[in-house]
Amino acid sequence: MRILLTIAWRNVRQQKVKTTIIGLIMAIGIMVLVVGNSFMDTAASGIERYYIKNYTGHLMITGQTKGNLTLFGFQDLTAMERPVPRIPDYGEIVEFAQSLPYVAAINPQVSATAVISRGDNTLGATQLFGIIPGQYQAMFPDNVEILEGRFWEPGQQGVLLNKAVAELLESQLGFTLRPGDKLLFTSVSTHTGMRIREVEITGLFRFKQSNVQLDMVSLMDVSNVRDLAGMVVGSADPAQLTSEERQFLGELDVESIFQSADSLFTEVIVEAPEAEDDFWLSLLEQAEGPEASLQEDAGAWQYLLVRLTDEKYLRQAERDFADFFAAKGIAAQTRNWRQGAGALAELSYGIKSVFNTIVFIIAVVAVIIIMNTLVISVTERMSEIGTMRAIGAQKSFVRRMIVLETMLLSGISGTLGVAAGGLVLLVLNKIGLKASNVFFEIIYGGPELRPELSWSAVVLSFVVIVAVGAVSSAYPTALVMRTSPLKAMESSR
Repeated sequence: MRILLTIAWRNVRQQKVKTTIIGLIMAIGIMVLVVGNSFMDTAASGIERYYIKNYTGHLMITGQTKGNLTLFGFQDLTAMERPVPRIPDYGEIVEFAQSLPYVAAINPQVSATAVISRGDNTLGATQLFGIIPGQYQAMFPDNVEILEGRFWEPGQQGVLLNKAVAELLESQLGFTLRPGDKLLFTSVSTHTGMRIREVEITGLFRFKQSNVQLDMVSLMDVSNVRDLAGMVVGSADPAQLTSEERQFLGELDVESIFQSADSLFTEVIVEAPEAEDDFWLSLLEQAEGPEASLQEDAGAWQYLLVRLTDEKYLRQAERDFADFFAAKGIAAQTRNWRQGAGALAELSYGIKSVFNTIVFIIAVVAVIIIMNTLVISVTERMSEIGTMRAIGAQKSFVRRMIVLETMLLSGISGTLGVAAGGLVLLVLNKIGLKASNVFFEIIYGGPELRPELSWSAVVLSFVVIVAVGAVSSAYPTALVMRTSPLKAMESSR
C-alpha cells in the first residue's frame, strides 16, 4: 500500500498541468456544493425554527381530512368548496395532550379569510386567526409586537390588526386607522355562504419575524372568527309553553281579528327620516347577535397546536396521538410543522430540491471533463504502465494505482474546496444577506440570512467527490486493462 501511495503521489506531482486543471474543477465544484447546501440548510433550519417557535408549534392536530390543510386553511383548489373540519372530542384530546410529560404548551385556533370594508368601500383582505389571547401568548410569547393599543380583554370582542394590513387599508381610506375604529369583515364560501361581522380594532401589531404570507394575518377574537368560518349551530327551537301559559293565551279567533276586510286597506301616511348606514348595521348586529337563530358553536376548534419540550420527542408524540385517536375512535390526525406552515415553507424546500438537481447536473458535467482529462493522462503514460505489467505488476496493482491516484487528487481538491466554501460562508455570515425582494425573502425565510457552514453539506460534498473520482477513474482503468503490455510498451515508440 505504501508503494502504491508513493507512486500515486509522484504521478500527481509530475502531471502538474493536468493535476491543476482537474483539481480546480473538483475544488470549485465542492466549494459551490458546500456554499449552496449550507445556504439552503441555514434557510431551511431558520424557517423551521421560527415557524415552530412563533406560529405552528411542533405538531398541528386537526379533524381527519384529505387535502393540503394548513394553518391558513386549505391551500388547494377545494379551498372554497369545503370548510376546515372541526376537531372532534376536543376536550378529550386536550386532556390527553396535557397528560403527556413532553408537551410544553398547547394553543387552539380557528382560521378564516375575510374581505375588509368600511362603508361602501372594499379595502382589502386579511387572513384571520381566531385565538384566546392568554393561551396564544403563553404558546408564542415572543412573536407579537404590539405597536398601538392592546389585545381585547376576556369576554370582549375585537381585532388586533396587522400593521402591514393596516397600511394597505389606509392607502385606500386616506386616513390612519386607530384603536377604536370599526371595520366590516366579510367571508364568502360555497359551504357557508356570505357572513358579515363588524369588529372594533383594539390594537395594531406586527410579527417580529414574518414573511409575505404572515404579513396578511390579523388576530381576532375566536367568537367572530367562528362566525365568519360558519362554525354555527341551530338554536331556533319551538317554545315549550306550560298549561297555564296556554290557558292565558286562549284560542285565537281569526274572524274576530278581521271583522272587516276594508280595515286592511286603510291609507296610512308615516313620515320618517331616511335610514342611513348605521341603521342597517344595527339591524345586522341584531340579526347576527346572541339572539339569532344560528349561534356560535362555542366548543368548536379547527386546530390544536402542540409545542414539545424537545424536538427529539416528535416521532414519539406522533405515535402516541395516533394510538390515542385509534383507541378512542376519534377522527382526528396530526400534521407536522411544514404541513401547518403552508405554501411558503414548502416552496423553500422545493427550491432546495431544484438547487440539488442543478448540482447533480454540474457533477455529471464535471465527471465527463475529469474523465476525459484522466484518459489523456493515462494514455500518455501507457508505455510506463505497460513496462510495469511486463516486469510482473498484476492488473489489480495497476488498477489500484490509478484509482488511488484519482482518490488522492479528489481528496486534496475536496479539502481545498471545503476550506474555500467555509471561508466564503464566514464572510457572508459577517456581512449578512438582505432580501432585496419578495422572492429572496421567501428563500431566506425572512428579511435577512446569515448562512453558516453545514456539516451535512461537508459530508455530502466528500461523498460526491469520492463518487466523482471513482466514476471518473473507471473508464481510464478499463482502457489500460484492455491494452496488452507489449502494445503498451510499443506505444512509446
